[in-house]
Amino acid sequence: MKRYNFTNLLFLFKIQSMIRRIYLMLFLVVFAACDDGDIISTDLEFSQQLERCDNFEASYLIFDTREDPSESLSLILPKDEDTELLFTEPTPEDMPEIRTINENTIRFNYRRYNRVLETNDLCSIIPPANLDITGDFEAPSGQIIITVTIDDDDNDGIPSEDEGRDPNGDGDFSDAIDTDNDGIADYLDEDDDNDNIKTINEDDNFDGDANPFTDAKNTDGDMLPNYLDPDDDDDGIPTRLEDENEDGIPQNDLVVDAEGINIARYLYNLATDIYTDPGSVANEYQRTVFTTFLVINVNLGPISATEIEFGTYTNVIDNYSPPED
Repeated sequence: MKRYNFTNLLFLFKIQSMIRRIYLMLFLVVFAACDDGDIISTDLEFSQQLERCDNFEASYLIFDTREDPSESLSLILPKDEDTELLFTEPTPEDMPEIRTINENTIRFNYRRYNRVLETNDLCSIIPPANLDITGDFEAPSGQIIITVTIDDDDNDGIPSEDEGRDPNGDGDFSDAIDTDNDGIADYLDEDDDNDNIKTINEDDNFDGDANPFTDAKNTDGDMLPNYLDPDDDDDGIPTRLEDENEDGIPQNDLVVDAEGINIARYLYNLATDIYTDPGSVANEYQRTVFTTFLVINVNLGPISATEIEFGTYTNVIDNYSPPED
């Protein structure tokens, strides 16, 4: 029979105990490094270019998807007047909207599917029969930080900040500059001087930036650039009254100047005939709104995160008309 020296056995036992303790310490270190509130077992490499379902009666579904693997992140918000403003009106600078996840009217989900999602799958009232959810994780709590930005509210080429949207920087747009005193602030008015020529059309754009604010055209050389001047040629006749055919478009009423060149009547100070006021043209334009969502302090099963940059939904509104005060 083989005999073991007791001292040697004790030494082996101590060595094994030390190895176990080392493994345990390594495990704790790795666990602690992972448990820092960031994503721990699933990455979120989504496009961050969000889509929206409008066809549900009581709610909006805002979502992002990817193909490999087939997954989605989705946010449900109630369909009401306050939520609608998040897709049409900017939030004041440094004053985002905050919504709290409640597993009822405001919900945030991470899902996995058995196949690649097709167009309108998530917006279908009745889900496709061949689409199965293989993993469904809903955040029980957390907050949604929502920032709404519009670079150029009235799509006239001039950034809204340069049109005096918030002259005091206090987040209150009610005191925005209104050059023509027509009740529509410049940043919402496609015709800032009410002369029936859209602001975006009162610039020669020699600098190539399509922005009348920079290198502004000033035909009569006074203190006002054309886009803010109701009498562009300083002939004493308001531009809108130099509309010979009274169609609301002064640009197409031409005269021949002293050099034999056709020129718009409203830009030639020797043409002083006065015509009937055709009235103001409708203030409608295309508006582009960017709504960005940041999700914080959520736990979605395999995903635990202090921050998720959910993404941005871009809403293009055709024939937008700003609300009356």
